[in-house]
Amino acid sequence: MRWKKIRKRVKYAALYKFIKLLFWLTDSFPRKWTLAFYHQLGLLAFYLMKPVRKLIANHLQYAYGKEINTQEIKAFSRKVFVNMAKNAADIFIARSFRTKKDIEKIVDYQGLQYLESAIQKNKGVIALTCHLGAFELIGQFLSFRYPTSAVGKRMHNPKMNKLLMDFRSDYGARVIYSDEGLLKPLRVLQKGEVFIILIDQDIPKGKGTFVDFYGKLAYTPIGAAWLALKSDAAVVPMAVHRLPNERHLVTILPEVEVSRSGSNEQDIQENTQRFTNALEKLIRQEPSQWVWMHKRWKTQPNDKKEPIAS
Repeated sequence: MRWKKIRKRVKYAALYKFIKLLFWLTDSFPRKWTLAFYHQLGLLAFYLMKPVRKLIANHLQYAYGKEINTQEIKAFSRKVFVNMAKNAADIFIARSFRTKKDIEKIVDYQGLQYLESAIQKNKGVIALTCHLGAFELIGQFLSFRYPTSAVGKRMHNPKMNKLLMDFRSDYGARVIYSDEGLLKPLRVLQKGEVFIILIDQDIPKGKGTFVDFYGKLAYTPIGAAWLALKSDAAVVPMAVHRLPNERHLVTILPEVEVSRSGSNEQDIQENTQRFTNALEKLIRQEPSQWVWMHKRWKTQPNDKKEPIAS
């Protein structure tokens, strides 16, 4: 047990120093050079990280079936690694951004009218997003315009957790940890503010339900559906992805109508499916920029017996 703790400390310290080195690199060189360097890092990771590459291939095969062959999977997987590396580079670069003008140096947007319309209702906005592209840029994009809070997961590595929380707070977003429950986000929405939530990952210990994602049952967090039902907040799906010219595009979809049949369990199920449909639409626009190494379909119905929480 003692050696396990020591190894963990060494691992955490090494990772922290590596990230700090990457920060230094992004701060020291022009963005064009930084992206070229991270592109090569992504390719190196593709060749070295065989277990992760295998996970991606398995998930692609599961999701796409006969639509994708072995060569296409390999090329797709390579893109996933490169995109993740370059998106990480731009997230690091964006640490220095403090205004809307700053972020617009590398970020374009479409569909802003849907968000503006929802904001004007003054009943709060659930910014529904996913782990697509340089997804941390969504927080900056929103917080430079409106009072914004975002859900965050505590990292086991305290130093890394502080780095991430400092980054988010520096650009103005307030972080509400996922283990703090949903009453804090509810209060944020009741004040007419924006709350960012992501529901595109399998969180076995969290409260969720099974909905269709890529034609397969996927265990999905119900937090967004619960908040939508307990508030009058608008639910506005959005995501960001990298363009061929190395800029990023935030795509905002029309507000999703919230089902209110009177049956809480039925409405949570229906709304979680509607929200997932919207996010899948965004992911399918640029699928190689999604986190295919995540075990999205790991939890199966036989693993979960409890009813949907009310």
